[in-house]
Formats: sequence, C-alpha cells, structure tokens
Amino acid sequence: MNLRRKTLIVAGAVLGVAIFISVIHHYQLRFAEASYIAKLKAQGEPMELAQVLPPSVPADQNSASNFLKAVALFTADKSLLEPNEISGMKMVAPGKASPRIQQANAEGDLGVNSWPDVAAAVRQNSNAFELLQQIIEKPDLDFQIHYEHGFGDGFVFQNTHLVDAKRMAQRLETATISDLHEGDTASAVQNLRAMLALVKGLDDQHYIISDLVKIAVAAMAVPVTWEVLQTPNLTDGQLAELQNDWIALDFIQASENAMELERAIGLMDVARWRSSSKELLKLLDSETAVQSMGAKVKITDFDAAKTVVQLFMWRYWWSYSDELLRLKGDEALLGMTRFAKTNHSFQTGIQRQMAELDALGLNKAMNQSSGLPEQDIHHMLSQSLPGLSALSRKAMIIEAARQIVVTAIALKRYQLKHGNYPPDLDSLVPEFVSAVPFDPVDGQPLRYRPKADGTFLLYSIGENGKDDNGNPSLERGRISSSLYWQNYGVLDWVWPQPVTP
Repeated sequence: MNLRRKTLIVAGAVLGVAIFISVIHHYQLRFAEASYIAKLKAQGEPMELAQVLPPSVPADQNSASNFLKAVALFTADKSLLEPNEISGMKMVAPGKASPRIQQANAEGDLGVNSWPDVAAAVRQNSNAFELLQQIIEKPDLDFQIHYEHGFGDGFVFQNTHLVDAKRMAQRLETATISDLHEGDTASAVQNLRAMLALVKGLDDQHYIISDLVKIAVAAMAVPVTWEVLQTPNLTDGQLAELQNDWIALDFIQASENAMELERAIGLMDVARWRSSSKELLKLLDSETAVQSMGAKVKITDFDAAKTVVQLFMWRYWWSYSDELLRLKGDEALLGMTRFAKTNHSFQTGIQRQMAELDALGLNKAMNQSSGLPEQDIHHMLSQSLPGLSALSRKAMIIEAARQIVVTAIALKRYQLKHGNYPPDLDSLVPEFVSAVPFDPVDGQPLRYRPKADGTFLLYSIGENGKDDNGNPSLERGRISSSLYWQNYGVLDWVWPQPVTP
C-alpha cells in the first residue's frame, strides 16, 4: 500500500470520526434543549402559542375602528397639535411643581403657543377627540394581529398601531391641559380617561414592545393626572372614575403575558429558521442592516462563504445551546415578574433576577456607543436578555407611579369630603381605597404623613431601596438636569406638591 493511499485512508477515517462526533454532539444538544422544554411544560409553563394568545374581543366590544378613524382625522389635520405636545406638571424644584395651566403661554415640546390657539386647535379636532373618548366605555383594541406569523415573514410592525397609540395619547394630553386652562374640567377628565383607556386597550396586545408603549403612555398620563388634581372644581364622581381607571391598569401581569407570548413565538421562529436558511439569512443580512443606517459596504466572496458556514453551524449546533440559555434566562425574567406579582416587592425580585442571570453568564457588558450588545451569531438568541432585564425597572417605576396616583386621588377625595387630609392611609379604607396602597419597591405600605401647612408627603422609597424620609433630591454624586420626581438617581420618589405663589 503506497503512502498516498494510506494518507487518504487515514484522512477519510479522521473525517468519518469527526462527522460521527459532530452528529452525536448535534443530538446531545437537541436532547438537552428538548429535555428542558419538557421540564418546563411539566411544571405548567405555557410553551405553545395557543396557550398564550390574548383572548378574542367580541366585535361589539372592539374599539379599534373608532381608534383608526380618529387616527385618520388627526393625520389629515395640520394644526399645531401635530408637532407640539403640551405636557402637565412643570417641575421647578425637587418635589415641587407648577401647574402648566398657570403659565402665561402654552409651552410645548417644540415651542410656545398662545392658549387661545391651542384651544382652537382642540375644537378643530373635536370629532377625533369624541371618537377617542368613546374608547372609555369599551377599552379593547383588537387589531387582528396574526401572532402565528411570529417575527418572520408576515409580521408587520405597523399592524400593532403602537406609534399611532402614542400619537393619540399626545393629542389627548394636550387637549386635557387646554381644557383645564379653559376651565372645562369635565372635558379634561374625559380626555385623561381616554388616555388611560388607550393604555387599557393595549392589553389586547401581548408583545414586549406593546408593553413598553403602554408604560410610556401611562407615564405621560401621570403628570396630566397631577395637573387635574390641582383643579378646584373637581367632583368626587370625576375623581372616582379616574381612580378606577388607574386601578384597572396592571403592568405586572402585562409583563408576564408579553414574556410568555414572545417565548412561545421564539420557539416557533427558531424551529422555522432551523428548517430553512431563508428567514435566518434575512435576519443576518449585514449588508442590509448597515445600508439602512446610511452606509454602504461591499460584501466579499469570503464574507458570503463565511455566512453560509455560520448558517450551517447555527442551524445544527449553535442554536440549540443558545436557545437553551435563552429559555433559562426567560425563566429568570418571568420569575422576577411573578415574584413581584405575588410578593409586591420588585427590589427582592430584581436582586434574584440579577443573581440568576449572573449564574448563567448573561449579564454581559452592553455596547457603550449604542446601548445594545454586540452582534454575535453564536448568542443571537440570548444576547438580548440583559437588555430585556431592564423591563423590570420600567415596570417597577410605572407601578410605583400607579400606586401613588391612586393614593393621591383617594387623598383628594378624602379632602373634598372632610376639608383636610387624613392622619394616615388607613383612614382611606374602605371608602376611598379597598386596601392601603403598597410601595412596589419593598412591598410595604406607601409612606405618607400630613403636614402642618395643609399639604402632605407621599412617596415611595425609590430605586435605592432605602427610606430617605421623603427626600426628593438626587443621591450624592449624581448629576442630572431633570427635576422629574421619578428621575434616575433621586433618593425617594416623592409625589410633587404645587409651588406656592
């Protein structure tokens, strides 16, 4: 046997062993992932899309058509409402705010307008506002989203109408402030209630991005609610309606719904990507991604060949270990949300979440320039988890705001009836609240005490998890130009009191 033949035989044997080992490794990875999924199912985790789809909305309860009609009317309108959002509660010092309606002019994000001009623009769009106000009675927005398409072929972001929802909230925000300045409290309350109805209506979408938009719109409604509470001619009936609207919102359950749905969609998408490289290639098309940012690059033959190899490796090996890691990370995120729902304490839940992600090696450093993890096909499924963990913080902030707003409304109702604020929050139960509102940071009752000047102190202990006796200032060493009461780095989240003349 000559040397060449021996070399070929040895090379063939080595190649055969390599292929055999690779095949064995492929099935080991598949088995590990399948076993973990089976374990989750045995624990009662909803892993199938059918288990996590939002319930269908009866046609007579669906306000989507009214919403879309209002969007069309506002799109056709070219008044000053389009570019210039007017928000409520102008912060002037830590813990102190001035009502926007007391300003000489209507200060918007992009400029200053006269109050009569804003009021005229609101009247010009009265039909659109009436359509949005009708959502109050039927706060369901079912846009017939095809969740079975996943995030691949067939998914169209515009079908969620999330951008439109935020635009409509901004119009309602401006209208509420304008109404208050005009002295039309009843119309102002209705417009604010329509904002909250939009938040409630988005419960019919179980995407994480939908959850973020809900949080953003609710955050817009917080200072507007503060502005309404400064109005002297409010009635208890109006306050009770607003309070019930805020109570009806549930950001913790919404987060759980979104994470469960996207986990199920992820399993479906990955299965499709493994069966064909077509959709996966779209996802990894670096040329398209770069050109979309205004740059142009030339893809070489080497790059193309490298992509083909990466696709092959991902489909048969890399994806299994990465998906397993992603599923374990999802459990950490879901565990945090469920802990907060059961124990009312985000602080402990977030600490547990961080420890579990650390144990999995998932708390990677984020790209300093973009705030996003570096693209890595080996970990393209799991690399988004550190960013998704920030949802916990957003949910905690808006849930604290919701609890405080509900309490502030109850305090106002008590004052209207008794002429002064109560000595403690227990005095609000059961007439104005069913139970003392809790601080979602630590699960304890919100901190409250009346003050000698006829005002009150109401606060959450904030992100540092310590009771700083209602101090709204920034932590030592923090620098920020924002005075917002829930600004990052403040000691306590203190509900602002209006400045005195």
